[in-house]
Amino acid sequence: MRRILFPALALVVATWAAVFAGPSAAQASTAGAATLAAANYNKTAGTCAQNPTVNSLGGSQYEHSCAGGYSGGPEYWCADFAKWVWRNSGLNVSGLTAAAQSFYTYGQSHGTFHSSAQPGDAVVFSSSRGGYANHVAIVTAVNSDGSVVTANGDWGGQSGSMAHFAVTSSVVKITIPASAASTGSWVAAESYYITGFVGASGSGGSSPPDTSGNPYSPVSLCGSGYGVVDSHDLGSATIFLLYDDDQGKNCVVTLADADGGAVTMNATLTVQGGSTVSDPGSYHWYAGPVTAYAPNSCVKWGGTYKTASWTSDYGHCGSGDGSPAPSGSNPYTANQVCGDGYGVVDHHALSGATIYLLYNDANGNNCVVTLYTDIAGAVAGKATLAVQGGASTSDSGSYTYYAGPVYEHAPNSCVKWGGSYSSSSWTSDYGHCGSGSSTANPYTPAGVCGSGYSVIDSHNLGSATIYLLYNAGYNCVVTMVHTGNGAVGLNATLAVQGGSSASNPGLFQWYAGPVRLSAPSACVKWGGSYESTSWTSAWSHCG
Repeated sequence: MRRILFPALALVVATWAAVFAGPSAAQASTAGAATLAAANYNKTAGTCAQNPTVNSLGGSQYEHSCAGGYSGGPEYWCADFAKWVWRNSGLNVSGLTAAAQSFYTYGQSHGTFHSSAQPGDAVVFSSSRGGYANHVAIVTAVNSDGSVVTANGDWGGQSGSMAHFAVTSSVVKITIPASAASTGSWVAAESYYITGFVGASGSGGSSPPDTSGNPYSPVSLCGSGYGVVDSHDLGSATIFLLYDDDQGKNCVVTLADADGGAVTMNATLTVQGGSTVSDPGSYHWYAGPVTAYAPNSCVKWGGTYKTASWTSDYGHCGSGDGSPAPSGSNPYTANQVCGDGYGVVDHHALSGATIYLLYNDANGNNCVVTLYTDIAGAVAGKATLAVQGGASTSDSGSYTYYAGPVYEHAPNSCVKWGGSYSSSSWTSDYGHCGSGSSTANPYTPAGVCGSGYSVIDSHNLGSATIYLLYNAGYNCVVTMVHTGNGAVGLNATLAVQGGSSASNPGLFQWYAGPVRLSAPSACVKWGGSYESTSWTSAWSHCG
């Protein structure tokens, strides 16, 4: 589909570009690219999306996001978004395509790789070290603490076909912590490694940062707080063992001396009497980092480079200082873990942890995290989330502070959420159908009990009302909440004098019941409950 910009819109674009005039055209448009990218947070692929939006300049799509795929349909559009930002900021987009790889190639051909992020840069990600580009985003800000804010087009879509993913994704703001904001670092929120920061032509820079020598260090890979305690030379690579006193964790990474292309590498770490972790694969620069918690245990560590391999005996028993396990309060909050835009809509306490359900109104995504309240080292934990009639996801493992976050898109669907800590676990019923915010109950007693039923009595519990209905010899009871605040404990009960009884206890979003019994000539006793408030009638309504 060809997109036409009307004269008025062209004037707006020209005026907008002029606002950012500064020391040089390249600097001005680069700053403008950061601003333009940020102006499109939470927008979707365009008018073709399930949640249709227009971009901040009034267009119906980003480049070809709605019309570049198979048979002219929607396509994966992270590179479309990045190219659109640069093009509309007056930057050179020659050679850029809908492929994220084209931005890496652009940086190679123009020599515009930056050693650190700059606003307006394209940050290129890869699913493996030594890879080049699986995803691309735009840097919108570099904070004073060194963290990098990015705008990620085509993020968070639902699994399925390319077109389905494209029409369910959006532009998402993700902040990369300073400890991960360097080439080669693993970015947990992106689930990718950073391949490089690419500037537009004219913004300065260099060739890709892998032309000579290894640009990485053991500390930069293992992270802040780690220090090298031992190493072993393999000839063309070195295995490093590092330790973090504060966390009681060891880290192993195998670093190549120079880029010899993708070669067989590995990093291994075993805790005596405990777990083993490794990272075998084909890498350019390094294998690992692999980490394990061992404040008071001996470790065996090693690695491989091409055909050379080595493994230590057990040693470095707790780094020799008897470091205690982490203790004290959890430094994280549910909102921090899930990210910007998420708010807590429900929670459930376990022994030693609390499970949180969060929702983001802007993109329709739910998030679940199990946050530990007992901080005593790595403990088995889990966070789970399922969309009614749709996808499900979970995250389980041995963690110090939390399990998760896990995300699912469910703007108009109910979700089931839960988690575990050690031997304690819990899972909700389906609820929070769309947002989790307090809204009026969309159901009616007659609608729930069915055609022909009419209300003949009711009892107010405060936050819910119990209804008794009748139709041609049958009674029906339903307990209905007044406003939806997530799944709550509800029940509806009905008994026929001298006959049968029925009930429907459970955790429900909107109502308990309906329970129905035949009583054309008998008295009934009816009732229900909302959380800890309950009520039951005397025998009445006799036929």
